[in-house]
Amino acid sequence: MFFNRRKSVRIEDGNLNTLVDRSVTLGLGANGDLVFHFEKSLRFDGRLDGSLQGTPKRDCVVVIGPSAVINGSVSAHSVVVLGTVHGNVTAEYIEIRESARVSGDVSYVRLEIHQGSHVEGRMFRIEGSGQPDTSPQRPAQTVDA
Repeated sequence: MFFNRRKSVRIEDGNLNTLVDRSVTLGLGANGDLVFHFEKSLRFDGRLDGSLQGTPKRDCVVVIGPSAVINGSVSAHSVVVLGTVHGNVTAEYIEIRESARVSGDVSYVRLEIHQGSHVEGRMFRIEGSGQPDTSPQRPAQTVDA
């Protein structure tokens, strides 16, 4: 009597949560690549053959989850990488965690790289103009403490 009786679940518009709101848009970049634009914070855990482009606003944070793979660039005010990015990463603050793999240039104001992460590319510190400083650097000096 009690077996094979399932209650039907009714979905109402008022009970649905959305993963993507109106602040997120999809478009094509200059190269014809897919560009995912967003204004608020975002956590990405999938695979994307395209770019994630956030705003430079202070509340715009993107977290690349540990299982995420992005084949394209990532930019926002703050970027935390736990997964894999095959492209450039640009942000005022970048944190590259121990499980992360980045294959591309990293442009930053503040950078935190955890032990165990893998970064293959050039590092550019962004100066006050908001553009990466690509001028030749003086050799590092050794200081005895």
